Amino acid sequence: MKSLNLILFLFFACIAILPSFGQAIATYNEVISKQKTGSIDKYITQNGEIFKVGDTITLGVSFRNDYFDYIQQDFGIEFYALSNTASNSKVVIKKIAIRSKTVVVNTTKPYGFIHGLKVRNFDSAISSGEIVSKIMTSDQALTELKKWKDKFDLGLISEEFYKQKKEELSKFIK
Repeated sequence: MKSLNLILFLFFACIAILPSFGQAIATYNEVISKQKTGSIDKYITQNGEIFKVGDTITLGVSFRNDYFDYIQQDFGIEFYALSNTASNSKVVIKKIAIRSKTVVVNTTKPYGFIHGLKVRNFDSAISSGEIVSKIMTSDQALTELKKWKDKFDLGLISEEFYKQKKEELSKFIK
């Protein structure tokens, strides 16, 4: 009877542990403190946004000039600067890895390009606007709220709907 209980215990323990394999997750703080390294499946950025392998991301515009600072074309052996013509392209995350206190992301190729991309510093790419964040900035939320207020003032939406939008957007306004 003891051996049956032991077998059942091990069986259920394995079932409980099994889903966690292949689910490597890292946060920004774990990356910069070197608590996590290597390949991961899911990353939580400095602003709390969650990205995982298989997610679609949108390229913004280059930070300083006609070429992206943090995003490069992956030619296999070498990497080349990505031109601003790739702005607004959508790509899919293929791999997320932690290297030297930064998150490096490999993606599919943008439409019209031959090679996939490598984002050398994912958090910097987001903060610079080279990767479009799903989280609104304070200014974006305020602009959006003003649009809803105008619609309410014009009688196009109900007060209840306006209050709902105000509550949703207020958390982004600092």
